[in-house]
Amino acid sequence: MRDDMGILKGAHARNVAVEDAAIIARTMGLRCTRTLSRDELWDLTEATDTTAIPPNALRSFRHADLVMEAADQAGEPCYIAVEISFTANGRDTLRALRNAEFLTRFTGVPAHAAIAGLHRDARIQPSIESGAVFWYQLEPADLEAD
Repeated sequence: MRDDMGILKGAHARNVAVEDAAIIARTMGLRCTRTLSRDELWDLTEATDTTAIPPNALRSFRHADLVMEAADQAGEPCYIAVEISFTANGRDTLRALRNAEFLTRFTGVPAHAAIAGLHRDARIQPSIESGAVFWYQLEPADLEAD
């Protein structure tokens, strides 16, 4: 039962964060132009030589929680790779950073890493404070049942 609740909490947090995609981008000082589908992520990996990338890393990238195409304040294109959890942790942080790195590698366009959640593990604070990853806190009210 506990495992099932964790899956449900995570899925609900993901739904809320996906709905907040444009707000996440704006909070980062960017403008979301569109979100990418998993099929589009797959296409990005097929357009590049990925032989040096472990298959499990590619699979994880293709199943990223949220990837946005965005523009910075000067109108220059960029990407945002967001990993979403009810409680964001180091694993989410590493995936967001890796996915942003892959986006830049596959497209030649700068990418930013972000994590979103209701709570965060204190151990990821240094990554947030250094600017390596952006933290977006979900609103508790948005996660409440209607």
